[in-house]
Amino acid sequence: MLLCGAFPFQARAFRVQDHRALTQAALDAAVASGAGAGLAEHRGQVVHGATAEDWNLHVKWTGWHHFYRPEGALSSVLRRGSEDRVRALWDDALEAARNGDLPRAWDRAGHLAHHLQDMASPPHVVPVNHGLSDGFERYGVGASLKRLPRREVSPMSGTDAQRALARETLEAVRTGTLATQDGGALPWSAFWSEPDSASPGAFGVYGPVGNAFGRGEVRWKGTRQRIPPAGPAAFMDDRVASAVAYSGAFLAWAAQRFEEVSAPDAAFVALRAFQPSPELSLEALGGIFSDARGTAPVVGLRGSLPLPHGLGLSVDWTRGLEGGAAPRARPVGGWAFSVLSPPLIAWRPGYAWGVDVRALAGVGLRTWEGGDTRLGVPVGLRAHVPLGANLVASTEVLYQGLRPPGVTWAHGFTWSLGFGVAWGDR
Repeated sequence: MLLCGAFPFQARAFRVQDHRALTQAALDAAVASGAGAGLAEHRGQVVHGATAEDWNLHVKWTGWHHFYRPEGALSSVLRRGSEDRVRALWDDALEAARNGDLPRAWDRAGHLAHHLQDMASPPHVVPVNHGLSDGFERYGVGASLKRLPRREVSPMSGTDAQRALARETLEAVRTGTLATQDGGALPWSAFWSEPDSASPGAFGVYGPVGNAFGRGEVRWKGTRQRIPPAGPAAFMDDRVASAVAYSGAFLAWAAQRFEEVSAPDAAFVALRAFQPSPELSLEALGGIFSDARGTAPVVGLRGSLPLPHGLGLSVDWTRGLEGGAAPRARPVGGWAFSVLSPPLIAWRPGYAWGVDVRALAGVGLRTWEGGDTRLGVPVGLRAHVPLGANLVASTEVLYQGLRPPGVTWAHGFTWSLGFGVAWGDR
């Protein structure tokens, strides 16, 4: 059960289009309540953030999941819980607003609103590890939004809204019932059963009726029970109304805070330390390889992807070019697979950009003149700079342990410069 928190890769409370619709309804409600003008102006950024939170799969799989249990931590060995993501997103949003980057601030607020909406989903707060076939997720929110009851929730922070909505949903599962065709009642806990263990990371399971939300018939205590469609519809109506109300309450509160911290007379707050986001990247490389046999220019490609705990995986392909001084056989290309450490140094000279330096070590296969393929061991340091607009640059210095033809072991060095595109936490 503890591993469920590490690998719920497909888990979603609502589909992406449902998050879009919920966010638009929450924005309408917040603007109607008199929230700051910035909310209407940056509507597009909020909606983008709320939908992008599900598409940032590399962030979800290596950093945070979307489950939260108000009565016990769900952080796992590999990933942290939704509440940690909510706090990190708000820190990002507030810093962006302080530095006049309101589009970024509202985008982060949209990402955060996504997690609040997840708290209206029983599988995310009971919690139950689930995939794309979950009955609650597949039910859809469109019909509920058309008959959405008006509900007022006072402006509140993201952490307060998450806790309140999660508790409300959990209470509905514990105490609510679903009417059957013959006049009986099923507890909603028959659909989602809480974990027996109170240990951190413990997940529940689908209840005795299974993954059956929205079905017209379920099996309960050995008999088939027909379910009138009005019951699941009413339950979904309540959950959708809560998702919209609490998302809107947070967005109204965020508008107030953004106005305060971005005002000309707002108190100065120093920048936070640079924290590189998980990132997928593809770079073109150019550089120089040197060993006792001489030097030669090299070019290549590098793909990088994030791993949990700030680690990274890098795959490099390089090819030597004609030129340089090489009196004997030299490597003409090859592949290298390396693991990168968490940042050893993270420097932030300004709000818009930062530099991080990581150690790396790996294994490679080097092709030498003449066609021989030999083992190599790259070890070194890599500096990485996000440039904005999805661009990234890096520079790297490597020691290369080599096994040239006819030699037991040799030593070489590579310096390279990379430039390419990246998909980070956006």
